[in-house]
Amino acid sequence: MTLKFADNYNLFVIYLILNLSGYDDENNKKGMHPVRKKIRRYFEKYKKDEKAIKLVRKLLKKIQYNRIAFTGLLKRERPRVRKFKGLDEALLLIKEFEETVKLKEFYKTHYLPNLHGIINNKEFRRKLKKREKDISGFVEIKSDWRISIVVNFLDAYWRGNNYRLSENYSIITTGPGTREIINWHNIVHETLHCILRVYFKKAEKSFSPKLVKIIKQRTLDKNYKNNTPMHQIEEFIVRAFTPLIMNEDKSAYWDYLKNRLPLSRPIYKILKRKLIKGKVKFNQKILKEILVEIEK
Repeated sequence: MTLKFADNYNLFVIYLILNLSGYDDENNKKGMHPVRKKIRRYFEKYKKDEKAIKLVRKLLKKIQYNRIAFTGLLKRERPRVRKFKGLDEALLLIKEFEETVKLKEFYKTHYLPNLHGIINNKEFRRKLKKREKDISGFVEIKSDWRISIVVNFLDAYWRGNNYRLSENYSIITTGPGTREIINWHNIVHETLHCILRVYFKKAEKSFSPKLVKIIKQRTLDKNYKNNTPMHQIEEFIVRAFTPLIMNEDKSAYWDYLKNRLPLSRPIYKILKRKLIKGKVKFNQKILKEILVEIEK
């Protein structure tokens, strides 16, 4: 597995359009990051009349922003992909918008410099190499994963997402942090989503009705209520696994999850019991053992 900091123009384009179309989510009480505010103000004059923005605004009322972001990014990175036809017209209009406002030039001049200080920072690269080593030590990775990490100034503070673009390649995004621009917890969390999903998909085939019921009952966070049981259990386990890798067993973290994803704490304890010389080496067998304990 290889982790590296990167930039991605296609991601910038999709999130710019989302911001102009009504994606206003923010986790910081003090407001959006200065770069996000500045860019939103710069393009504000296009919000009312631009066809691409009007169309995406309508889509946002029916479809979660993250689905639009993933599909838009996927189709721009791999144009032959056939998925989510409702976005095809919007993508054509977005292309016209790009050319009209010379967006590529704007990106290089006004946005990319914000990422250069991250991508070229030796200390950040050193820390990322350590996280890469830590994750590899805890997880049995059978594929040669390549993961690009993009700090997304056009997203909410601390918000993470992962976008799988091919069999062994994903882009991870993390919103900026307040004290430190890099949210290392987010990076580990989203990397685990990328590399562990294959285990959850395989396990899903043998989920018992009792297990499904337990998973659904214990998923209290409204953002995950409508997810499949497979994605729900994935979130529980990733939330449990991240602090183990990060060595962050903090009461505030578990208090936060108590009324949202309460299974994470007991799963963390199960994983901790399975440590051998400080590592877990998560695999299908361990996942099965966790699911059996949950069902009890």
